[in-house]
Amino acid sequence: MAFPALYLVKKLWPDKQVRVVSRFDVGDFYTRLPWVDQFVRADAFSDQVRAFPRGASASLTLHHSSERFALLNLLRRPALRLGFNNRRIGDCVWTHSHVKDIREYIGLANLRLLATIQPHDPEAIARECFLEIARPCAGMVKPADIVLIPGGGKGPFKRWSVEHYVALADLLQTRLGGDAVFSFVLGPAETAERAWLEQLNRPDFRLESGRSVAELVALMQDARLVVANDCGPSHIGQGLCVPYVGVFNEPNPEWFWARDYTRDVVPDAGSSDINSIPPARVLEACMAVLADPKSRSSCDRVAQAAHRALNNPVPLQALPNA
Repeated sequence: MAFPALYLVKKLWPDKQVRVVSRFDVGDFYTRLPWVDQFVRADAFSDQVRAFPRGASASLTLHHSSERFALLNLLRRPALRLGFNNRRIGDCVWTHSHVKDIREYIGLANLRLLATIQPHDPEAIARECFLEIARPCAGMVKPADIVLIPGGGKGPFKRWSVEHYVALADLLQTRLGGDAVFSFVLGPAETAERAWLEQLNRPDFRLESGRSVAELVALMQDARLVVANDCGPSHIGQGLCVPYVGVFNEPNPEWFWARDYTRDVVPDAGSSDINSIPPARVLEACMAVLADPKSRSSCDRVAQAAHRALNNPVPLQALPNA
């Protein structure tokens, strides 16, 4: 969800070096991005201070639940300091801020924070970002028709089962005229699911395992529909701004980007068992995003805006104090 924000940072400051600092060992995700120049892992506060150069043009702080990051900005004093207002003392440090709301999709909140510097269309920026990531894979990945993502890295409570996904595929096949092709995106933790799907030997199923982020983007970028559990690849589908249905164990707006062409499906009130959701309910959500003219119109608008921006780039206006 941070990728579109980093993409926009580079658009706003094309002549600057972009350094990502994180407490976690996630450098491989960021250093593969064409607009990230350096990644620094820094867990201890002293290491974070050293990773934050004096004289920086700007800082973008996406962490919102600790005062330490406001203190870092206070100590280093970059010219522009972007962060979330969170009813904390450190809110006064920011030169540009956006009110943190846990009911707002995190990726959208990041872009709205950057909108305090330069107005933009967050959906078009998100799609531009992911299309740029996929550019090296042009022509190398067969595009998907309908993408199903049965993973869930946090554990079984987030996994609507692969058996349910197959039942959903059967229902969709009937409703869509029998010519749909379903691409199952599987990660390293889904070896059992892959083995089960392989033994079905379905000609309308494609199994996609071990794909890089760029390959997953190329796979999904023009999908007719993406249906996913709450997992990392789900945010690629959401960022690409294609028709999307998310299956969750409970309402979780921080992880679901609500738009005309998206729906979330959760268990009935009183239950948190994701597998209590019947495939027929997910089918209803799928048909809603596929059949609604407003949904198709919104997707087309975003796709056209992103296409124009990528093929006819217009430099963003000069930024104050950058």
